[in-house]
Amino acid sequence: MPDWKAVVVSHLKGIDLDASAQKEVVAELADHLEDRYEQFLAQGMIEADAHRLTLDEAPDWPRLVGNITRSKRREDPMNRRSRILWLPGLVAFSTASILLMILQRLTVWRPTLLLTLERMAGFRPTFWWKDQVDVIYLCWWILLPLCGAAGAYLSRRAGGTRFACIAASLFPSIVMLCIFCFVLPVSLVIDKNTVVRQHPIYFVLAMVNWTMVPGLALILGALPFLPRRPPARSSACTPA
Repeated sequence: MPDWKAVVVSHLKGIDLDASAQKEVVAELADHLEDRYEQFLAQGMIEADAHRLTLDEAPDWPRLVGNITRSKRREDPMNRRSRILWLPGLVAFSTASILLMILQRLTVWRPTLLLTLERMAGFRPTFWWKDQVDVIYLCWWILLPLCGAAGAYLSRRAGGTRFACIAASLFPSIVMLCIFCFVLPVSLVIDKNTVVRQHPIYFVLAMVNWTMVPGLALILGALPFLPRRPPARSSACTPA
């Protein structure tokens, strides 16, 4: 039995579709060719003749590639972009924001927590609360891989490419980078902020703490969920 999927793939090398859409097109055309091939066999033809006639009945492949590409592009591209990028990225960003908000709220709840711990265990965790800000952001960075994993997983499940999965997982850092790129010119040009001009290192450190370090944590969580590159396909074999 010929590998009709390999035959279709060999003829559709120039098609400009994403992996999931191309997989659907290949499966549909391969099923059609296989049906025609079996019909010829049922009529008493030998395999070589049935294979040749099946390929002869196949449409003009370059024209088919163009028709499929135009048909897929007529579909609303925003729907697919939303599924593989915006929605997974929004989930990653929302999860990261909620986690940070919860950790920041601990500073408000700190007196109650300390009092409860003292009453229950008879000790004061002074080391844990010695520097609240450092502890909060350290805990946030530790939890951020979960957010990156969620974004990459949702994007991959929707058929996203490796680039889409990485972009979705890094969405929180990308948003913060855009904010910094907007705040810097506003502070320097419009507000005439002298603090930024006199202490640029603080602004750089803040950008690193809010974009680069979280980005590393996010991509670390996304790595197990990135789509693997497909192996090289061998050329289709024709029956003897």
